[in-house]
Amino acid sequence: MTKTSTMKPFAPGDLFLGCTYLCDPDDDHAGDGRILQFDRNMVPKGTLYTDGTSHLIVNLRFGPDGILWAFDPFEHAVVRVGPDGRQLPPLDLPDRGWGSVAFGGDGCIYLCEYLCGNKPYEGGDMRLLPGTDVVGYGRIAKFDHECRLIDEFDNDLSPSMTGFHGVTHCAMHPNGRTLAYMTDLGMRVMRYRVDTGEQLDDLVSYPGGEEYLRKWTTGVDFLADGTLLLLRGSFIDFIDNEGNSRRQISLDEYGYAMITVAPDAQSVLVTNIFTGVMSRVDLDSGEIVGQIDTGLAKPQRSLAGVAEYAG
Repeated sequence: MTKTSTMKPFAPGDLFLGCTYLCDPDDDHAGDGRILQFDRNMVPKGTLYTDGTSHLIVNLRFGPDGILWAFDPFEHAVVRVGPDGRQLPPLDLPDRGWGSVAFGGDGCIYLCEYLCGNKPYEGGDMRLLPGTDVVGYGRIAKFDHECRLIDEFDNDLSPSMTGFHGVTHCAMHPNGRTLAYMTDLGMRVMRYRVDTGEQLDDLVSYPGGEEYLRKWTTGVDFLADGTLLLLRGSFIDFIDNEGNSRRQISLDEYGYAMITVAPDAQSVLVTNIFTGVMSRVDLDSGEIVGQIDTGLAKPQRSLAGVAEYAG
């Protein structure tokens, strides 16, 4: 396949999907890293083939400066794309499987380690950290605005069902100092005070078991009032600051794994890794008001991130 990047300069309302082209018969997470670009009307606009990646591109998020962040944890690659649509040079970061980013009220940048433990993924390649017998530690790390390491936190984790997941999703509370995070399918939403380095009580924790099958914790993001939108496979749970469920929105299919509140705060974007569909959900009505079908349904499971450019 010819790999020619056609990503255009960003315009308000542009949508970006992490959607690696899986093409390795020996590794069902591996392929040509791609970020797909659509305009505000969900019309295809361009594609960026990412440099320095080899596996799924996950957890897209815009920084306050308009730079788009994305991650390939298996390759230990942090991808950043400027508003001109061009990939920026790699950062000088610790060699780890970073997988998500959040931005603090103090101007600091918080990276979360997607990988943890000594059980590499059995379906393909996952390298150990140099000089260790582990793929990662699942830590949250604090960097200054120039991405110089300040601290690494000894944060709590949920047990990983896969054996190699650490912090797979995170979101910064509107207060700018409390990070909510989770381990994929881990049944807990944990919290960490990044300004004081303090582990807080879980926002929610579920006992698991048959009652919770297909009701996993699969994604997090915050509304401006501090309500956490907790994605749970086939529905969105609205969790208040005390950990109470206040409302739920049912989705059309099971398999939604990434969630991002749109810049207008009137809708939310969710991606389904099983169907390959991104849906925009109106927060007032609960209706799906737009969809992008990437055509990559399972076993081509690669739709693993979404972000909207605010301008």
